This record gives sequence, C-alpha cells and structure tokens, in this order.
Amino acid sequence: RSQIQQIDEKMIKLIAERMKLAQELGLKKKELGLPVRDDKREKILFEVWEEIAKKENLNPRLIDELWSIILDESIRIQSI
Repeated sequence: RSQIQQIDEKMIKLIAERMKLAQELGLKKKELGLPVRDDKREKILFEVWEEIAKKENLNPRLIDELWSIILDESIRIQSI
C-alpha cells in the first residue's frame, strides 16, 4: 500500500506540473494568436498513448479516458 500511495502522490505532482506547463503554453498561444486546440495533434497523441498502453499491457480504454480528462483540463487551463 505504501508503494502505491507513493506512486499516486508522484502522479498527482506530475499532473500538477503538466497543468502549470499547459498554463504557460496557453499564454504563449494567446501571444502568438494560435488556437488552444489542435485536433490533428490531439489525434496523434491519443494514438501514441494507445500504443504505449498496449506495450504496457494496459487497457487502452482506461488510458483513453484518463488522458481525455487530463487533456480537457489542460485545454481549459490554456483557455483562461
């Protein structure tokens, strides 16, 4: 249980770090007049994540749902 808790804490910290970077990226996109969403890039990312999930013997649906939530929050933060 202790190891799982440590991993969970690391995951939360990494997500927080990712959201800080997303916020910075959002500011840069605004500065450059770029759109927040890039459907082509998102499609590529989901394909990459699915391949990684398969290699790690994880259910691709789980990874798809997790990353959908993370990506949606990232886009929300970039839009602020």
